Amino acid sequence: MPQIIFIEGVSGVGKSTLVSRLTERLREQGYSVKNWVEFDFTNPIDFYCTAVVSSGEYEDLCRRYPASVEALRRYTVAADDDIKLVRYYNEDTPLFEQPLLSELWDREFCYEPKNPVPLSDYTGVYQAVWRQYFSTPGQETDYLIFDGSLLHHPINDMMRNYHADKEQILCHIRQLLGALGSQERTIYYLRTDDIAAQLTRAHADRGQNPPSAEEVDFWRQRYENDQFVLQSIDEKNKILDVSHNGWNNALEIILADLV
Repeated sequence: MPQIIFIEGVSGVGKSTLVSRLTERLREQGYSVKNWVEFDFTNPIDFYCTAVVSSGEYEDLCRRYPASVEALRRYTVAADDDIKLVRYYNEDTPLFEQPLLSELWDREFCYEPKNPVPLSDYTGVYQAVWRQYFSTPGQETDYLIFDGSLLHHPINDMMRNYHADKEQILCHIRQLLGALGSQERTIYYLRTDDIAAQLTRAHADRGQNPPSAEEVDFWRQRYENDQFVLQSIDEKNKILDVSHNGWNNALEIILADLV
């Protein structure tokens, strides 16, 4: 049974870089590793540009777009018998043509949805997908490493789409962790002592404008929510300070834990 590693932290703190380096080092030591970084549309438990549709709506789409049925089946994740999730972008590349693409966009599940599903349904769909994936036998892998899939993206969605409070956020995260069953897992949280400066550096590296005051405030609140969750759950977690380019030290700490 694989060990699950969640790499978490606010935007721009270096999660994806650490995931890539950790994967490389583990493979060098002979371990089998699967990883998913931000915006990887193949991530089995995280969603970006993904439509949520009922089974009836799904069958209607298949009927009205027969030439796209094969692609619909390929990019669909079944949450349960009644709800399906359809991925419709691979980063900037659309997976469907118009007008089907727009219909799926109108049903966006979590990233700036036009019509968000109720928060209870959001949690229920997430939990169903996680339970289904982690209960599937035959995952012959030593480590599964996820970039921001436990805290980062779900909490962003809940804050922006639902204005969720700390207790609602905590309830959602507990439901996800419950879906893991008895599988061994560890949360590594990358922190920085200056969120504003970290965001500014990250934006510059990405060729983006400096973060606004509102954006900095959002991520400071995000950090507070993250810490509340980490302090409230009964899960193995470790906070690693990556201020002043401390990523290499964080990497060595994680490797010492794992191997």
